[in-house]
Amino acid sequence: MKSLKRLIDFYIHSSIHVALAVYSLVRITENTLHFQYYENIESTVFYGTIVGYNFLKYFEPFQKGNFDLNKNRYLVGLTFLSIIGVIFYFIQLNNSLQIYFIKIGLIVALYPFLRKFGLWKLFLVSFCITAITVYAPIISQSSISEKEKIILFQRFFIVFALLIPFEILDSETDDKTLKTIPQRIGIWNTKMFGFVAIVFFLGIEFSKPTFDYISLWIGLITALAIWFSTTNRNDYYTSFWVECIPILWYIFYLILI
Repeated sequence: MKSLKRLIDFYIHSSIHVALAVYSLVRITENTLHFQYYENIESTVFYGTIVGYNFLKYFEPFQKGNFDLNKNRYLVGLTFLSIIGVIFYFIQLNNSLQIYFIKIGLIVALYPFLRKFGLWKLFLVSFCITAITVYAPIISQSSISEKEKIILFQRFFIVFALLIPFEILDSETDDKTLKTIPQRIGIWNTKMFGFVAIVFFLGIEFSKPTFDYISLWIGLITALAIWFSTTNRNDYYTSFWVECIPILWYIFYLILI
């Protein structure tokens, strides 16, 4: 049982789980827009997410000398292999996509310094995830149309909502000088922000000629995740269960469509 827990903890803390969630969002975009499978983008995003998230999570402990290289040798090894994976697939992308991913990568690299503007943290992360999981597949295969612009906005709203439980959980441990949204307006009002984002997400879906009922289910599941969010939930609630929602979304597509 302890071995299973250690394996699950490594799966979460090494960012494999969040990488699968972001990968799932890319595949959902491709399925929704009927794009062909593009391995170089999916793999660049998957491995890049592991590298990016591990950088963000462990940058500060490493900077302060609190990161035990021996204790975290498997995490370091996985990150190193992921860097190789990113490079391998990145060099096979066309020039415009390479430049695009470099721009997003620079924003991610600056995040530890930008996060001090706590009010904008949620918007910045939502923007980056939307840019990676929607705009990158679009520019790889077509020029952007009105339909695709709608999907861009829709994805931003659901990603914003999915990040609300993380904001709530972190509000107790985040430095008070950050003045994040929960610290400024309180937990309940922050939840209302998330619910409003879900309303926009579903409102856009209802405006489409063909309504996707999977989006309705994802909106409801996300709303429940926000509703039950508290500052004293354990890390598994957000880092596993909430991050499962995009993966579940993709599984619904595989099964039902």
